[in-house]
Amino acid sequence: MRNGNCLIFLVSGSLLVVPAPVKAESRSYVGICEASAAALIDASHVAIASDDYDAILVYERGKPQSVARLEVSDATDIEAAARIGDMIFWLTSHSVNKNGEDKKKRKVLFTTKVGANGELSNAGPVYRNLRADIAGALGRREGRLAPFFNIEGMTATPEGHLLIGLRGPETIIGDKAILVEVENPMQLVSIAASEAVAAKIARVVTLDLSDGPEASGRGVRDIVRVDDRYLIVGGSEPDGDDPPPKLFWWDGKSGDDATPGPHVDFSGMTPEAIIAWSNHDGEVFSDNGGAMIQGEECADKAPPVGAFFPSLDIQF
Repeated sequence: MRNGNCLIFLVSGSLLVVPAPVKAESRSYVGICEASAAALIDASHVAIASDDYDAILVYERGKPQSVARLEVSDATDIEAAARIGDMIFWLTSHSVNKNGEDKKKRKVLFTTKVGANGELSNAGPVYRNLRADIAGALGRREGRLAPFFNIEGMTATPEGHLLIGLRGPETIIGDKAILVEVENPMQLVSIAASEAVAAKIARVVTLDLSDGPEASGRGVRDIVRVDDRYLIVGGSEPDGDDPPPKLFWWDGKSGDDATPGPHVDFSGMTPEAIIAWSNHDGEVFSDNGGAMIQGEECADKAPPVGAFFPSLDIQF
């Protein structure tokens, strides 16, 4: 039987309460398949980046075709985005590539400016030393950390800081996910490259994104602020591995206190980006790389005709 937002089953004489799935509407956007980062432009438009494409695309909510694009020439493997004022911060994975090579274009924090009419333009210099800054905050040497390091999520705090979520390493102590708070993001992209500047790490938070004691943990695939709390997309470090993707709430104040978020069925999806359209609804975007389109695996270095990525509307 159903009671509010729960399903209640009678099992061997006892009650088992299971959260009912939150209403979710699926749709697809076209042009690329490896959607990996998203940021709100206005109440009906979103900017989407791919981890392997040379442009940021702007979509109107629910409309499959992009309405604008901004070329990106000096960054690849974009995995996270967050908006502060009229600036959108974009962050690459800072990971080594599949061949173990440490590419300069994969270690970039850069910004775009949102104009009065919603158009995007490049803004400010880039910052390339974030991995070293985070390694220091984690008490690791960068060279030892680099093979396991992977940024996947980012959002802004009310104070204008950046909360950066790591997909890997997903374990420091106790198989917990890692969030790093950077308190001077504007400074990082506004000071000339010749001047000494470093990210000020305000805190490092570890969160249990597992399904309970003895269960495997999850890394952060993305994070978004919703009013006075944060909604996190947790996922396994390898794609398509266990545990499956899941949403979590975090109050933003302390570690180890993530709670289950809206119960959404992500079957067949690799959720990599999330936005909040309002304090009551949002949208999750999936990386569709590797999907078979016209007989070939979709990849955004050269997206085939018909390339698309799915999304889910969610309510909370």
